Amino acid sequence: MVSIRPAVSADCAPVSDIYRHYVEHTFATFDYEAPTRDAWEAKRAGIVAAGRPFLVAEDEGTVLGFAYLGSFRDKRAYAWTAEDTIYLNPDAGGRGIGSALLGALLEAADPDNVRQVIAVIAATGGEASIALHTKHGFAEVGRTPAVGYKFDQWIDCVYLQRPLG
Repeated sequence: MVSIRPAVSADCAPVSDIYRHYVEHTFATFDYEAPTRDAWEAKRAGIVAAGRPFLVAEDEGTVLGFAYLGSFRDKRAYAWTAEDTIYLNPDAGGRGIGSALLGALLEAADPDNVRQVIAVIAATGGEASIALHTKHGFAEVGRTPAVGYKFDQWIDCVYLQRPLG
Protein backbone atom coordinates (compact mmCIF):
# COMPACT_ATOMS: atom_id res chain seq x y z
CA MET A 1 0.00 0.00 0.00
CA VAL A 2 1.50 3.32 -1.09
CA SER A 3 1.53 6.08 1.51
CA ILE A 4 2.53 9.70 1.20
CA ARG A 5 4.32 11.46 4.03
CA PRO A 6 6.69 14.35 4.71
CA ALA A 7 10.26 13.54 3.68
CA VAL A 8 12.88 13.04 6.38
CA SER A 9 16.65 13.15 6.17
CA ALA A 10 16.91 9.39 5.55
CA ASP A 11 14.82 9.80 2.38
CA CYS A 12 17.45 11.96 0.71
CA ALA A 13 19.51 8.97 -0.50
CA PRO A 14 16.62 7.37 -2.45
CA VAL A 15 15.49 10.84 -3.62
CA SER A 16 19.00 11.39 -4.98
CA ASP A 17 18.94 8.01 -6.75
CA ILE A 18 15.54 8.67 -8.34
CA TYR A 19 16.56 12.12 -9.55
CA ARG A 20 19.91 10.86 -10.91
CA HIS A 21 18.04 8.69 -13.40
CA TYR A 22 16.27 11.74 -14.85
CA VAL A 23 19.49 13.77 -14.98
CA GLU A 24 21.35 11.04 -16.83
CA HIS A 25 18.62 9.78 -19.18
CA THR A 26 15.87 12.35 -19.79
CA PHE A 27 15.00 15.94 -20.61
CA ALA A 28 12.74 16.13 -17.52
CA THR A 29 15.44 18.12 -15.75
CA PHE A 30 17.98 20.43 -17.31
CA ASP A 31 20.59 19.49 -14.70
CA TYR A 32 23.70 17.99 -16.26
CA GLU A 33 24.99 16.56 -12.97
CA ALA A 34 22.91 14.94 -10.24
CA PRO A 35 23.02 16.66 -6.85
CA THR A 36 24.55 14.67 -4.00
CA ARG A 37 22.60 13.23 -1.11
CA ASP A 38 23.93 16.07 1.05
CA ALA A 39 22.71 18.65 -1.47
CA TRP A 40 19.27 17.02 -1.33
CA GLU A 41 19.31 17.20 2.45
CA ALA A 42 20.10 20.92 2.30
CA LYS A 43 17.31 21.44 -0.24
CA ARG A 44 14.82 19.46 1.86
CA ALA A 45 15.74 21.36 5.00
CA GLY A 46 15.44 24.72 3.21
CA ILE A 47 12.03 23.89 1.77
CA VAL A 48 10.71 22.70 5.12
CA ALA A 49 12.16 25.79 6.86
CA ALA A 50 10.31 27.95 4.34
CA GLY A 51 7.04 26.32 5.44
CA ARG A 52 6.54 24.36 2.23
CA PRO A 53 5.94 20.65 1.74
CA PHE A 54 8.54 18.11 0.65
CA LEU A 55 6.80 14.73 0.38
CA VAL A 56 7.70 11.16 -0.52
CA ALA A 57 5.57 8.28 -1.73
CA GLU A 58 6.54 5.04 -0.03
CA ASP A 59 5.53 1.41 -0.33
CA GLU A 60 6.73 -1.10 2.30
CA GLY A 61 9.67 1.12 3.22
CA THR A 62 10.75 1.85 -0.35
CA VAL A 63 10.61 5.44 -1.59
CA LEU A 64 8.89 5.39 -4.99
CA GLY A 65 8.80 9.11 -5.65
CA PHE A 66 9.00 12.60 -4.24
CA ALA A 67 7.46 16.02 -4.69
CA TYR A 68 8.07 19.46 -3.25
CA LEU A 69 7.21 23.13 -3.60
CA GLY A 70 10.36 25.15 -4.15
CA SER A 71 10.87 28.78 -4.90
CA PHE A 72 9.85 30.02 -8.33
CA ARG A 73 12.23 33.01 -8.43
CA ASP A 74 14.55 34.58 -5.88
CA LYS A 75 13.11 38.10 -5.99
CA ARG A 76 10.97 39.02 -2.97
CA ALA A 77 7.88 39.81 -5.04
CA TYR A 78 7.69 36.11 -6.03
CA ALA A 79 7.70 34.91 -2.40
CA TRP A 80 4.12 33.59 -2.60
CA THR A 81 4.67 31.71 -5.86
CA ALA A 82 6.11 28.20 -5.81
CA GLU A 83 7.41 25.85 -8.49
CA ASP A 84 6.41 22.24 -8.05
CA THR A 85 8.73 19.31 -8.63
CA ILE A 86 7.63 15.68 -8.93
CA TYR A 87 9.75 12.66 -9.82
CA LEU A 88 8.97 8.94 -9.60
CA ASN A 89 11.16 5.90 -9.63
CA PRO A 90 11.01 4.89 -13.33
CA ASP A 91 9.47 1.55 -12.35
CA ALA A 92 6.67 3.22 -10.37
CA GLY A 93 4.88 4.92 -13.27
CA GLY A 94 1.33 4.10 -14.30
CA ARG A 95 0.11 3.35 -10.76
CA GLY A 96 -1.37 6.75 -9.90
CA ILE A 97 1.51 7.63 -7.58
CA GLY A 98 2.31 10.87 -9.40
CA SER A 99 -1.31 11.97 -9.15
CA ALA A 100 -1.42 11.07 -5.46
CA LEU A 101 1.80 12.99 -4.82
CA LEU A 102 0.63 16.09 -6.68
CA GLY A 103 -2.75 16.03 -4.94
CA ALA A 104 -1.09 15.67 -1.54
CA LEU A 105 1.41 18.41 -2.36
CA LEU A 106 -1.34 20.88 -3.25
CA GLU A 107 -3.32 19.89 -0.16
CA ALA A 108 -0.28 20.35 2.09
CA ALA A 109 0.51 23.82 0.75
CA ASP A 110 -0.34 26.66 3.12
CA PRO A 111 -2.35 29.25 1.12
CA ASP A 112 -0.92 31.98 3.36
CA ASN A 113 2.55 30.92 2.12
CA VAL A 114 1.77 29.89 -1.48
CA ARG A 115 -0.82 31.60 -3.66
CA GLN A 116 0.27 30.30 -7.07
CA VAL A 117 1.99 27.09 -8.15
CA ILE A 118 3.95 27.02 -11.40
CA ALA A 119 5.00 23.87 -13.25
CA VAL A 120 7.87 24.19 -15.73
CA ILE A 121 7.91 21.09 -17.91
CA ALA A 122 10.19 20.10 -20.78
CA ALA A 123 7.97 19.74 -23.84
CA THR A 124 10.03 16.84 -25.21
CA GLY A 125 9.01 13.77 -23.22
CA GLY A 126 6.83 15.81 -20.86
CA GLU A 127 3.42 14.83 -22.17
CA ALA A 128 2.50 12.70 -19.14
CA SER A 129 3.56 15.45 -16.73
CA ILE A 130 1.54 18.04 -18.65
CA ALA A 131 -1.51 15.75 -18.55
CA LEU A 132 -0.99 15.12 -14.80
CA HIS A 133 -0.89 18.83 -14.03
CA THR A 134 -3.89 19.57 -16.23
CA LYS A 135 -5.84 16.85 -14.36
CA HIS A 136 -5.07 18.73 -11.13
CA GLY A 137 -6.37 22.07 -12.33
CA PHE A 138 -3.27 23.60 -13.86
CA ALA A 139 -3.69 25.64 -17.03
CA GLU A 140 -1.05 26.24 -19.65
CA VAL A 141 0.10 29.86 -19.44
CA GLY A 142 3.01 29.85 -21.86
CA ARG A 143 5.71 28.12 -23.83
CA THR A 144 9.32 29.08 -24.21
CA PRO A 145 10.93 27.68 -27.35
CA ALA A 146 14.46 26.27 -27.33
CA VAL A 147 15.38 27.50 -23.82
CA GLY A 148 17.14 24.33 -22.68
CA TYR A 149 19.99 22.44 -24.31
CA LYS A 150 20.67 18.85 -23.31
CA PHE A 151 21.83 15.71 -25.10
CA ASP A 152 22.69 17.81 -28.20
CA GLN A 153 19.11 19.00 -28.57
CA TRP A 154 17.25 22.27 -27.96
CA ILE A 155 14.20 21.79 -25.73
CA ASP A 156 11.06 23.90 -25.31
CA CYS A 157 9.42 24.38 -21.90
CA VAL A 158 5.74 24.50 -21.11
CA TYR A 159 4.55 26.65 -18.19
CA LEU A 160 1.42 25.66 -16.31
CA GLN A 161 -0.10 27.52 -13.37
CA ARG A 162 -2.66 26.85 -10.65
CA PRO A 163 -3.89 29.19 -7.92
CA LEU A 164 -4.29 27.97 -4.34
CA GLY A 165 -6.85 29.08 -1.80
